[in-house]
Amino acid sequence: RAALGVTMRGPLDDLTEVVATAKELDAVIVLLPLSYGEAGPAVVRAALRAKEQLPGDTLVVPVPLAPREEPEIDLELREHVAAAYGATEHLAGPEPVRIPGPPHRRGLVVFFTGLSGSGKSTIARGLRDSLLELGSRTVTYLDGDVVRHLLSKGLTFSKADRDLNIRRIGFVAAEAARHGGLAICAPIAPYAATREEVREMIESVGADFLLVHVATPLAECERRDRKGMYAKARAGLIPEFTGISDPYEEPDDADLAIDTTDISVEAAVTQVLGMLRGGGWVR
Repeated sequence: RAALGVTMRGPLDDLTEVVATAKELDAVIVLLPLSYGEAGPAVVRAALRAKEQLPGDTLVVPVPLAPREEPEIDLELREHVAAAYGATEHLAGPEPVRIPGPPHRRGLVVFFTGLSGSGKSTIARGLRDSLLELGSRTVTYLDGDVVRHLLSKGLTFSKADRDLNIRRIGFVAAEAARHGGLAICAPIAPYAATREEVREMIESVGADFLLVHVATPLAECERRDRKGMYAKARAGLIPEFTGISDPYEEPDDADLAIDTTDISVEAAVTQVLGMLRGGGWVR
């Protein structure tokens, strides 16, 4: 008998066309849930539910195929998959409908980046306190120094370990944002590629990502250095110190840049809150 391949990325809410086409062709129905990532099991379960309402000889064959951004390419690949599984006719099930909620109900990560001593942790703590006072969002605060002692204890300051530290922060932030929370991160995060990885990590769970560059100049950061870290780095006592012996790649994709040289903490926090209110993330 002929086979009707039905590729699925989400539920088949209306089976009328599937049943009619299969009857016209006298074909066996082969449901091909295109499972990928965390959404994969849900698509397979949707196929099994659909099978219960279809003829008894209907088959379900999960296929790992990541979605493509270009609809034409995605459809072409789906047709290849159907043909590879013996389908003489192919129906592409509808794309899953994702209706994003209003910004104040979506997950959000506010990611501060900047040199040591730039003021990012101070602004991040001020933002956390302000949001807690407003009481409209669930807030998770991930400070770079705190994470180093807990989540990333044992890591060195090599580039590989720095990247791993930022990825761990991004993972925890994504998990908080996945469920509608607001996460605040304040690591140095010196490398653009790793910051982009975190952005993709956050957006892949359906949350929003805002990058705040605390762009305080190096000279001002050194002037504020109470622990003498910059002096030790310049003396060669601290290797791979960001801004001295290791590069800081300034972001060109920041949603907000703040130079704290001549403004108060309150004024800096107000700027960030203004961005959140303007985008509808905070009411």
